[in-house]
Amino acid sequence: MKFPSLLYSGAPSGSVLSQDAFNDLKLDLLLGEDAVKAMLRLCPAEDIPVRQQLFSELDNAGLRTHFKLLARDIAAVCKLSEALDGAACDNERNYIFFNLMSAEMRFFRDAAKTTGKSGFLTRFGVFFKKECESETCKKIDDITSLNLPKTDKVRVNELVIHGEKLRLRTNSEETLVSRLRKCASELGIDDGRESRNVSIKLKPRMINGLAVLYPDIFKLLHDFYDEFRSFYDDSITAYRSELNFYLEVYDIIEKVKAAGMPVCIPAVSQTKRVWVKNARDISLLAKNVTDIVANDISFTEEEPFYYLTGANGGGKTTYLRSVGITLIMFLNGCPLVCDEAEIYPLRCVFTHFPRDERFDGEGRFADEENRVSEILAAENGDSLVLLNETYSTTSEETAVELTAKLANTLYDSGSFGIYITHQHGIAQTKIPFLSVIIDENDANRRTYRIARRRGASGSFAQDVLKKYALTAEALKERFGKGGEAK
Repeated sequence: MKFPSLLYSGAPSGSVLSQDAFNDLKLDLLLGEDAVKAMLRLCPAEDIPVRQQLFSELDNAGLRTHFKLLARDIAAVCKLSEALDGAACDNERNYIFFNLMSAEMRFFRDAAKTTGKSGFLTRFGVFFKKECESETCKKIDDITSLNLPKTDKVRVNELVIHGEKLRLRTNSEETLVSRLRKCASELGIDDGRESRNVSIKLKPRMINGLAVLYPDIFKLLHDFYDEFRSFYDDSITAYRSELNFYLEVYDIIEKVKAAGMPVCIPAVSQTKRVWVKNARDISLLAKNVTDIVANDISFTEEEPFYYLTGANGGGKTTYLRSVGITLIMFLNGCPLVCDEAEIYPLRCVFTHFPRDERFDGEGRFADEENRVSEILAAENGDSLVLLNETYSTTSEETAVELTAKLANTLYDSGSFGIYITHQHGIAQTKIPFLSVIIDENDANRRTYRIARRRGASGSFAQDVLKKYALTAEALKERFGKGGEAK
């Protein structure tokens, strides 16, 4: 059975992002495993507006409630599907399959009630409405609805061990434990017992023993499995990540709006450019930070790639994350946290941030080289590449050489990107510079704003020297060749 996707109009054909990108950009702190799974494969450009429309429709509280209902339904299906894979005997398999089909029919019935203007919603609702009207589905639904209560007879919910049977007197109903609990209560002592819910998987011998005790029920389960086992298609479980993708992203957007930040539906650019006004690094929401500095993002074919320099703590990495998150959200058809945006649908996003883990004897430099080689082999001139202090662990001379080589290679490839670097030995090149802005009117306070610079002299220390006219050029002008102040 081919289920209609809520993410793609046709077959999934977009590029696959690396999990590293979500980790580097800290999107994994905002999104759960299901949403990230859905976002790893980018949607084709033609599906971006379709997803955008669906997100717009989720402003309707009724649709959001309906999606949450479907998400609960499919969670039950997924849980039973996993249990089916782990069945230890035929009787257990048959029992799980019966309950799985009951849960799937509930999902079918609720999915059939889906309505909306989005192409994804219309196709989804029509498909399941048609399936619910088929003879097979009607038969499965009738059998499971009628016989599900019977299966409760063989459902082992819990085993309770009673430890309160020691009585004070043989002719008394009061137990020793109840008397002690009463005394503790009178003394103001709370009942400190912990209530534990322990799930124990039954052994095949016990399950088969139940089958002997209830032969009619287990024959029903056996016959049901034989008749309908070919009906079940576990690809239906993909709806868990698809539904949770929309719900989780929408929850983030709701938090953003509550914090007073703007949200927009970006325009899809027909020319190769990225223009975003006042983008924000929403990964900071994971730290409960809502006063997030906004920055513009701009890439064109004339200026596709930038160096980004400035003092530590000035907002460089935050800016890099805002760029990466904005592009990944756009390429997944999500609303963006910014004032306005027009973005070309690039093919993929690559990130290279410092890693803290050990490297199995190769070392961090070797790891950096391997990861850079993988990016260069995959970016293909139509991607976004974000590099955060790559080659910072080798000697300055080597780092300057490798940094310049890598940056020029990416610039010439046509891919868009930013390279954070502290390598001040980089000469003036065709690659433009972005830099951290300081507020010269407020004791050189960091503003966490990023702006275009014409050269590499954008560090915090260099900005201070400029402010107080202590740069080499300023000192020469001030003192002249003779060394005396003019």
